[in-house]
Amino acid sequence: MTDNRFSSLQLRVMSACVLAPIAVAALYFGDLYFATFLGLASVAMCYEWCMASLSSRRLLFTVVTTVTVLIALCVSYYFSLSQSIMVLICGAIVMALAGSLLKQGKDFQWLFLGPFCIGLPVVSLLVIRNIPEDGFALAITLFFVIWATDIGAYFAGKTIGGPKIAPSISPNKTWAGLIGGMVAAMITAFCMVYFLINAETAPFGIVILGAISAILAQAGDFSESAWKRKFGIKDASNLIPGHGGVLDRLDGILFVAPGLMALLLLTSGN
Repeated sequence: MTDNRFSSLQLRVMSACVLAPIAVAALYFGDLYFATFLGLASVAMCYEWCMASLSSRRLLFTVVTTVTVLIALCVSYYFSLSQSIMVLICGAIVMALAGSLLKQGKDFQWLFLGPFCIGLPVVSLLVIRNIPEDGFALAITLFFVIWATDIGAYFAGKTIGGPKIAPSISPNKTWAGLIGGMVAAMITAFCMVYFLINAETAPFGIVILGAISAILAQAGDFSESAWKRKFGIKDASNLIPGHGGVLDRLDGILFVAPGLMALLLLTSGN
C-alpha cells in the first residue's frame, strides 16, 4: 500500500478539517484550554526548531527552549506580558551562554533566536485572546485572516502564476499569489470586524490592516522558508500530513500575532 493515494491539496484539506475545529474550539473556550493548546504547539515547534537548527546536543537545547517558552506562557497567563518577555530574554541568554560553554559557536544565533521566534508569537496570541470581551473575536479574526491569506495566495498563484517573488527562497511564491492573499485577507478582515467585532473603525482602516496582515503573514512564510532552505530541509517535520510540521502550519503568526498585539496595546493606551 502506498502513501501517495492523496494529492498534496487533498492531504492539506483533510488535515485542516481535523485541526481547524480543534484550534477554533480552544479559541472559543479560551482560558486554560487555549493556553494548553498553545503549550502543546510550542512543544512541537521547539522540537522542530532545535532538531533542524542545531548541530549537536539537540535534545538538551530542545528541553531548555521548551521550558523557556512554556514558562513565558505561564507568566503571561498569570502575571504580565512584560515579565513574560523578560523570561524569553533570560532564556535566550541562557541558551547562548550554554552554547558558548559547550563550544557550539556556529549555533549561537539559532540558540539565541529560538525562544523569541517561538515564544513571542504564542505569547502574543495568548495576550490577544485574554483581552476582555473582544479577545475571542480578535483572535479568531487573526486566524481567519491568516487562513484567508494562505487560501487566496495558493489559488491565485496556481491559477494566474506569473513572476516569482523570491525563487531562491520559495520557488512557488508568485506576485499574483501575494496579491490574491492580500485581497482575500482584506475581504475577510472587513467581514470579521464588522459582523463579529462590530468595531467602530473606518472601513478603509480595516481593509488596510487586512492587507498589512497578509503581507506580514507571507513574510512569516518566507522567513520560515529561508530558515528551511538554510538547513536543507523541505518541512520542519512530518507531524501534519500535507502541511509538514507545526512551524510550517503556524508560520503566518510569526509576525502577525506580535504586530496585532503591539497595535492593540498601543491603541488601548496600555
